[in-house]
Amino acid sequence: MVRVSIRYKLLLVILTLLLIPWMGYQYVREMKAFALQGQEEALLLTAGAIATVLHDRPELFSAEKRGTGIENDIGELQVKRLDHPLTMDGKLEDWGRLAENAGHFSVPKMLRKPEDKESDLSFNHVLGSWGRYLYALFIVQDDNLVLRDTSYRRLDNSDYLRIYLRDANDTMERYAVIASKPGRMDVYAMDEDWRYPLTGDPIYSIVGYLQPLETGYAIELRLPRKMVSGDARLAIAVADVDDIKERTLETVLGTSAANSTTELGKVRISSPEIDRILHGLDKPGTRIWVIDQNKYVRALVGDLTTDADSETKLTGSNMKTLQFWMNNFLAPLFTEILKEPAAEFKDLPDDTRKRNEAVFNQVLEGKPATDRRRSVDQRAELLMAAHPIRNEDKILGAVIVERSSNSIITLQNQLLQNLISITVIVFALVAAALMTFAWRITRRIRRLSKASGHAINPDGRLRDVNAIPETKAGDEIGDLSRSISGMLARLSHYTRYLERMPDTLAHELNNPLNVVNSSLENLGTQHPVVSQSKYMTRAQNGVNRLGSLLASLTEAGNLEEALETEHHEKFNLNEMLALFIEGFQESHPEFKQGFIVQLPQHQVIVEGSPDHIAQMIDKLLDNAMDFCVPSQPVSISLSVWYQQAILKVMNIGKPLPEGMQERLFDPMISLRQTGDSRSHLGMGLYIVKLIANAHGGTVVARNNEAGNGVVFEVKLPLA
Repeated sequence: MVRVSIRYKLLLVILTLLLIPWMGYQYVREMKAFALQGQEEALLLTAGAIATVLHDRPELFSAEKRGTGIENDIGELQVKRLDHPLTMDGKLEDWGRLAENAGHFSVPKMLRKPEDKESDLSFNHVLGSWGRYLYALFIVQDDNLVLRDTSYRRLDNSDYLRIYLRDANDTMERYAVIASKPGRMDVYAMDEDWRYPLTGDPIYSIVGYLQPLETGYAIELRLPRKMVSGDARLAIAVADVDDIKERTLETVLGTSAANSTTELGKVRISSPEIDRILHGLDKPGTRIWVIDQNKYVRALVGDLTTDADSETKLTGSNMKTLQFWMNNFLAPLFTEILKEPAAEFKDLPDDTRKRNEAVFNQVLEGKPATDRRRSVDQRAELLMAAHPIRNEDKILGAVIVERSSNSIITLQNQLLQNLISITVIVFALVAAALMTFAWRITRRIRRLSKASGHAINPDGRLRDVNAIPETKAGDEIGDLSRSISGMLARLSHYTRYLERMPDTLAHELNNPLNVVNSSLENLGTQHPVVSQSKYMTRAQNGVNRLGSLLASLTEAGNLEEALETEHHEKFNLNEMLALFIEGFQESHPEFKQGFIVQLPQHQVIVEGSPDHIAQMIDKLLDNAMDFCVPSQPVSISLSVWYQQAILKVMNIGKPLPEGMQERLFDPMISLRQTGDSRSHLGMGLYIVKLIANAHGGTVVARNNEAGNGVVFEVKLPLA
């Protein structure tokens, strides 16, 4: 049977408290789902309100039908709205987040590539507008920057930028932006082969600036906005030369195929009126954009990323109390189990790689829609709501409002942190309280168990029954203590009754026994014939045996009282034992086989009662003589071992039955055969045990090693 203590049981009960934080975690998860749904509904209401402002205003949307908007792969250029004019110095700080979100162009729009190797050329670019100018930034990844050698008239023997421009009159113009050193670049009108400039004079209306980078170079470009107004189309390409000696043009990579004027991309500049309306509704962490029926982005405001300080935070005095605990002790735990939202992530409104086109199709069919998706870099979850813009029965476009779930995740994490912190504190306090309670309960129970076990000595006799603790306690343990105390008190009364019974029996039986004995003597005197009868002899023997039995009953009780009051003295056990055995042999001439005595030469000093020690030896020798086989002597030895005198009495005879070694010294236990001429109540060895214990010693009985006899061993402490 497995033993489980009360402390461990209470510990299992404490572990059930873990259900509370689990339920809290499930509740917080449900709250997150509810908050996300509420956020979607709020975004949809916002989109509907903005769409209401744009309803029945077709003049805000261009009638241009060419191209397919954000799905177009021909290379349409979306122009971002800038918050300030830019300085042409090649530095990227002015562009802010636009430089990080620059679109990436590579092999699909390759115009020229090397024949025998893979090209190492790629670039990111972004366009913006401010006032009368159109700005462009190109971040080119190139292993080897080759600048222009001014000794050559041809311009296609170095790295440069190509500008393809088709004006409103369908006239194709080509411009090369080239630099002979970092800094301000030269711009020339070029022929169709991109080899020679049409004139030797540079174009000053277009400004370029080159800045070398570790992985290539950056080019800032500024064009007059009127050059791309109306139906004008634009494409920009990067020409790459790798070998500075050969100066052979290897690669040309552009924003569109640019093989004809019809394949140039249209420059999509946001509608100023829509842009102005949206900027009045802009708020941190929200991005609002408007598309037309062709999915072309007409206006865009806002930024999805927010600063950490602007996130939702829980306040309150109780939260401040937990702040120290959370920051200093539970921070590693929060780092492991809670995923912090990404403060910075990338997502482009005109990047279709992660778009759910079903949402666009649904809203442009006149049905509001919501959607959840991951950002382009998979670092954040975005919520989107779209609402159609109507003009009578027609759909002009749609308003799309987006917001990240970072604020909700932050709120969820803060709720979980507070929940975990409070749970840990409460769990620690409750666990400490329960463990303290368990410790007190088990301590009281152990005290009661120890006192109850100590109330009865190994002989089965009661000690102090008033030593039971907790009898004044008012709980169940107090009831148990009082019950045990009462039971021991009743048992003590009954034990005293049994202890007095031998004296009572001896007193009550001695008078009739003396009457019977005197009557038998008088009967034998008056009738000599009767005294010779065998019945008279049997009656006399019965009377003598009754007297012997009464003497045995009273001897043990009287001995215990005598041992308690006897004065102890120091004496030589070796000398006393030699004298006693000599006298014992003289008083038992019938034991013909004699005794084998082994005593040490030195003194063995013990402290006790010599008379009672002699009585103990007498009982042992008497028992050994009774069970010794004829012709075999009884062996007696005395030795000293580890501050103890060891007395051994051994006889050759029948070994002890199994299980009798422990019971042999109990009262009323005897192995003598029934019908023995002498009466025995099994009190002799019990008296031996009483005397040994009274002197601080022990007595044991065991079979000898040969298995043909019994050894009694008494150990007494030396003085």
